[in-house]
Amino acid sequence: MNTRVLVVDDDPVALGMLEAALKLGGFDIVRAYGAEDALRKVKLRKPDIVLTDLEMPKINGVALISMIREDPEIQRTPVIAVTAHTWDTIGQAAAQVGCDALIAKPFSPQKLIEKVRECLAIRRAAAPPPRRVLRGVE
Repeated sequence: MNTRVLVVDDDPVALGMLEAALKLGGFDIVRAYGAEDALRKVKLRKPDIVLTDLEMPKINGVALISMIREDPEIQRTPVIAVTAHTWDTIGQAAAQVGCDALIAKPFSPQKLIEKVRECLAIRRAAAPPPRRVLRGVE
């Protein structure tokens, strides 16, 4: 099974660019049009990683990251912010609520793929080992 990536943006063109770049890396893509759609899909589809724009109407990417981090069911899902505003207030706010990485727009497909793989490797290395159940032992 390929790695499933949830891409979040309110702009269909931006979503298409992210999707095209990630498909070059062999990832399976799930699209979300805004934070509300993303939160629903991250719970339902259980992506391996989320890439989100930060500036979206209604609920911005910082709030989305915060909601993901507060939900025990999905809080370990890595999140990368894809934004033109990496070091200003919104980029800093994303880092403060638990964003794993920031990718600056415009980005090269290769740089995006590398950052996704890097975040996945870090998260997997930090994951607790699976719990083993010994049968017949009380």
